[in-house]
Amino acid sequence: MKKAGLAALALSLGLAAAGCSPRTSAFPPKQNAIYVTRSGQVYTSIIEDYDPSDTGYSAEELRAMAEEELAEYNGQYGAGGDAALVSVAECAVAEGKASIVYQYAGPEDLCRFTDISQDTKNHPENLTVTTNSANLAGEGISGTWTDARKNQVASLETVTKKKDLPMVVVSGGVTVQTEGRILYYSGSVNLKDEYTAQVTEGTAYIVFR
Repeated sequence: MKKAGLAALALSLGLAAAGCSPRTSAFPPKQNAIYVTRSGQVYTSIIEDYDPSDTGYSAEELRAMAEEELAEYNGQYGAGGDAALVSVAECAVAEGKASIVYQYAGPEDLCRFTDISQDTKNHPENLTVTTNSANLAGEGISGTWTDARKNQVASLETVTKKKDLPMVVVSGGVTVQTEGRILYYSGSVNLKDEYTAQVTEGTAYIVFR
């Protein structure tokens, strides 16, 4: 397996999907997922089990492996500036769980890095973070919209009634956790909780608060 793949498997992404408040998803999550904030920042979290009796397994070692991998990626795709395209946001090893959270400059780097690092759980075919106003205005999206709170069909007019709500457009089988509660979705989506959508196939649209 590639070094990138090894680092990805070892990484610990402690993204806590439990809610600190009734309207906000806690960060970091406690699941393998793409995490999207209201402001459009994107992260991926990777969580793997390890043997707690292995005293040589440390967060410092995992972070060092990850940062070596990231230096290679940023050196190849970066423009030579100080800002990294991908960085380690969180890294932890505790109670048999190793977790790491990566932060990305944008969706393009998330798609590319998860492909290179063989992070199949968090690799979307395409990812866009936009708003319902910008992406749905005058656009006829084929498929049915669902009101996540009422678990019933919603019209496009209802979905776009409140302007500038953050929206994720994602293709591929991935899990998306949003900072705010999911309001509406379209596509092959299974809601795991009020902040987490599991996309099973095709392209999904997820509007959140």
